[in-house]
Amino acid sequence: MNNFHTTLEYVNELIYKANKWTIASIEEEKQNSEYAAGKFELFNKLDVKTVRFRMAKQTPRKIGQFVTFWQKDSKGINQPFHYNGSPDLLVVTTFKDNYTFGQFVFPKSVLLKNNIFQTYSTNGRMGIRVYPSWDTPTSSTAIKTQKWQLEYFFIVTDTTALPIEKIRALYK
Repeated sequence: MNNFHTTLEYVNELIYKANKWTIASIEEEKQNSEYAAGKFELFNKLDVKTVRFRMAKQTPRKIGQFVTFWQKDSKGINQPFHYNGSPDLLVVTTFKDNYTFGQFVFPKSVLLKNNIFQTYSTNGRMGIRVYPSWDTPTSSTAIKTQKWQLEYFFIVTDTTALPIEKIRALYK
């Protein structure tokens, strides 16, 4: 998986359709194409969620995977996502290999609490490192980060046995 539409279609077939969710208003974010970036709406009969989507990248020298969280402002300058204009969920898809992948499904309130979003009183971050459950970070900061992140993570090791309850709880 290396582009937005391919990655989203994979997730749609495996996760969203299995939970009777429909994606609409799909918009690729070309400025972050390296991270398969985009936005869309996810809905079922009872609910609609706006989603900003990313695929994290493995970096060669550090544990964890990196993902960008920036957009261009009206002057064309890169800026961290602003809380007020952000979708309901930020979904970061991670891959370990061809058979194991996972998703971090972060509600915007959690990203605000962890100073990821820009606000009038917080600078925000233009990218973060995520630590899937298969990673074993060693620094105290990375361990602390993984601890809060894993509350919003699910792993798929067998596509015929999805963790449906966890998925539904995270996308709720």
